[in-house]
Amino acid sequence: MDLPNSSAHARHLLLLGANHRTCPLASRESILPHVSYRRMAAARTQGLLSDLVLLMTCNRIEAYALTARSRDARDVLLHLLRPESPRHVYGLEGVDAASHLFRVAAGLDSVAHGEDQIARQVRAAPDARPASWRRMDGLRDLFLRAAREAGRIRGLADPEGGQVSASHAAARYVQGLFRTQRPIVALIGSGKMARLAAEAIRPRARLWVANRDPRKAREIAARVDGKPVPFRDLARIFREADAVLAATSAGGPLVRRETVVRAMAARGERPLWLVDLGFPRNIDPACGTIAGVTLLNIDDLAPWAWHPPDPSALARAERAIREEAVLAVETLRPRPADLVASLRRAASEWRRREVEQALSRMPGASDEQRRVVEKLADRLMNRILHAPTSMLRRMQAEGQTALVAELLGEWRDLEGTG
Repeated sequence: MDLPNSSAHARHLLLLGANHRTCPLASRESILPHVSYRRMAAARTQGLLSDLVLLMTCNRIEAYALTARSRDARDVLLHLLRPESPRHVYGLEGVDAASHLFRVAAGLDSVAHGEDQIARQVRAAPDARPASWRRMDGLRDLFLRAAREAGRIRGLADPEGGQVSASHAAARYVQGLFRTQRPIVALIGSGKMARLAAEAIRPRARLWVANRDPRKAREIAARVDGKPVPFRDLARIFREADAVLAATSAGGPLVRRETVVRAMAARGERPLWLVDLGFPRNIDPACGTIAGVTLLNIDDLAPWAWHPPDPSALARAERAIREEAVLAVETLRPRPADLVASLRRAASEWRRREVEQALSRMPGASDEQRRVVEKLADRLMNRILHAPTSMLRRMQAEGQTALVAELLGEWRDLEGTG
């Protein structure tokens, strides 16, 4: 394991993003096609970025970067996002940017406050990059750390837990519409969001399931005692269902206004409720202008998703977020004079390599088993380093920098002979 040279260039953490709080859904949809690693290739070639991870979910589009030229990098990332208005984009740096990522991973920055699906997306983001970008160093550990700590931080904010997601919000909305009957609720899609919604609605509705893949529609329908409906029968779905939930990964609207107009003409005076969980949207927004139709998108579900945390619990979570962010940024950008940060960064790199080597020998390990191995390695490293780093920091603060450098040099020599 090599200790970073004290003269190494500092790497500054930078974040630019647009989310449901700052940017309307339609504007986020206009940003999405412009965001890709391919468009950032020139910035990497020019040495402007030493690492980059894009995080794109139904609530946000965010670019995290490591750079030694934060002002230039910020301009490039802003050009990448191409927002309709500068007010739609937020920028954070250093500990503030890392804190935001930990908050996002814990579900504390989602429409459904405290939802747990986002942690999986944070964990997967670094490895979802093209192969050439995965070779870059730095942000992967930050994202894995945020994903690992997500459950603990979420537990601090909401000790009682509960079912929290946009899908559960949609289910609560639909269930509130039909309190005295078992309506026909049609689900379009077979992904995670559709499955969660189906399971939540199941006790109080008759479910229809439609998907382009008939096999997947049958599988979900069987799981929730529902009825598979051929995807080609969308017109029938809109004529007969009481409510329709769309949750697919399609790149644009699957449901056109003319389809719903024809269906409403056949429904008489029966109203129709549509819930669009897609990003980009699955249902043409113009459907909301049709008489008798109520259309909600994923941002509209906030009143049914919001689970206000106890202020004292949220304060505990925020303290934990800040503590984790400070440690994470310390490993990202060791200052030339901060030799102890160099030690921690070197140890973190050693831990990463050892974990990867161990997991490569466990090809059948589940996600939970992999998380246990990563968590164990993290705890062992922190426990082993806590006392020596505390002592070395005191020495450094007292001006004994030369002695600290000598001790770290001897430790590196010993480690190199192991």
